[in-house]
Amino acid sequence: MLSRVNVSSICHLFLTILFVAGISQASFAQTTWTTVVNNGTVMPGSQRTFNSYNQPAVNSAGLVVFRARSRGGQGMEPVHGIYTRDMAANSPAVRIFDRTSPVPAPNNTGATFIEFPSVPRIGVTGSTVVTRGRSQPVWSFVSSDGTEGRLGTSGVYVQRSGNALTGASQLGAIPGFSYFQVPGTSEGTRFDEFPGAPAVDDPLIVFKGNYTEGSFGRTGVFYRDLRTRAKGPAPVQLIANSNTQIPRQRAGGRVTFGSTAPPSAASGFAVFVGWDNEDSPTLGGIYRVRLQQPPVLQPLVELNSQVPGEPDGTLFKQFGEGLSFDGRYVAFWASWGTETFTVTLFCPTEGNQDRIAFCNEQFPNGFLAQVPVHQGIFVYDSLRHKLYPIAKTGDQFDDFLYWNFSGMVPGGMESDGEPAKWRSSAFAAVTGSMFSFRLVFKAQKDAVDGLYLARGPAATTTVKLLDTTASGQSVDPAAPAGSTITSLGLERDGFRNGWLTITASMQNDATGASWGGIYVARIP
Repeated sequence: MLSRVNVSSICHLFLTILFVAGISQASFAQTTWTTVVNNGTVMPGSQRTFNSYNQPAVNSAGLVVFRARSRGGQGMEPVHGIYTRDMAANSPAVRIFDRTSPVPAPNNTGATFIEFPSVPRIGVTGSTVVTRGRSQPVWSFVSSDGTEGRLGTSGVYVQRSGNALTGASQLGAIPGFSYFQVPGTSEGTRFDEFPGAPAVDDPLIVFKGNYTEGSFGRTGVFYRDLRTRAKGPAPVQLIANSNTQIPRQRAGGRVTFGSTAPPSAASGFAVFVGWDNEDSPTLGGIYRVRLQQPPVLQPLVELNSQVPGEPDGTLFKQFGEGLSFDGRYVAFWASWGTETFTVTLFCPTEGNQDRIAFCNEQFPNGFLAQVPVHQGIFVYDSLRHKLYPIAKTGDQFDDFLYWNFSGMVPGGMESDGEPAKWRSSAFAAVTGSMFSFRLVFKAQKDAVDGLYLARGPAATTTVKLLDTTASGQSVDPAAPAGSTITSLGLERDGFRNGWLTITASMQNDATGASWGGIYVARIP
């Protein structure tokens, strides 16, 4: 759960009036919200109702994919799963995977899923869904010395054309599964983990992978074709890894990527953020690559390059990991300068109990995070090679960053393969056409979290769609009377072809009655 969580059709004339007026902090653009699922919806494959939700994704035809769970209690474990609902057809929600589902082949142990550690994603077009999953070991084998071994507790899983598939796996070290091994390494090198949310551009999946080479931990971004050819399953292919030199260094520079972020993909391309050092980057940036071999990295926006709209010599210092990409436009968060302010973060109260306990052990009195004073949301047009500033801190907004405590804890079953720590994220989703783009992003102003819509590139304009002062019933008529929105969630694949999908939670402070769900709106 986010420590500070947050995100929201009107006729063109009304929107135009609001655009000319600029950002209104007191009123909202009139938007009609439709419920995808809420706390009253019975979960497919279960008799229980939904209770909590992660940020959803949507394709250009209105097919929504999301991760959600029920309540526990009375000796029962919560139902956890990945679900879709076709909002264009107004059909019921469908279960893709849950904790009763067998892990797709290869699986000779009958293992079922334990958890889905990151949000699922869907391509701009098509209905293929990709997610990460954790399970008990999926493969039992006998090694050359006669001892029995078991392997495969984490992977990338897909539903494509109604079929459940394993897209990437830890089984690359086992004979017969060489197509899962890490490319560009010694034979039999397997992946250790797949941090973050994988992406899909059917028939390709694109993902981040961690692995061990000798005694050294390595990382990279990779892709794999889901189609089986005459020679058998297609192997994993390399985009960039810890041995890849960062492009456009000064003469003689040989610095390689020390860290890469989970990629996004569309239209045969992937985009990702890579640095020399994640905690204190000095080289790196945002890169695009055509998904073919050999991979050629094209720098889009680099560290130490000029921030548009700022005085000459004002240079980018850091980029956010979560890139929204529609095949042409890339939306991202960035910061510049050295000034910071302090935010006190408190451990979550909902979610994985092992991680909550570990967080409270480490930070019993909260964690003091240093937040950049100068930060903003930008859109890069990879066709015209232009960078557009959309929103910045200062008079417009106070902050774009939201924090959560995530990662691997000692003895815990739920993990993303990287050490547990406080991580910050900014949230923006872009969708474009031949001549323009629309962007939805989350921001804080005067301690109120909101969802904003921007249009560009000619004279970028911004309006507020929804914030945490709004009535719960303005989004969901089933919300408690007198309730107010308490949190909003948006994902980088949450706005496509005018389909905007979000999470929202509501509460009546006087009665304690609460509600929540996933909601969709059509944005012209």
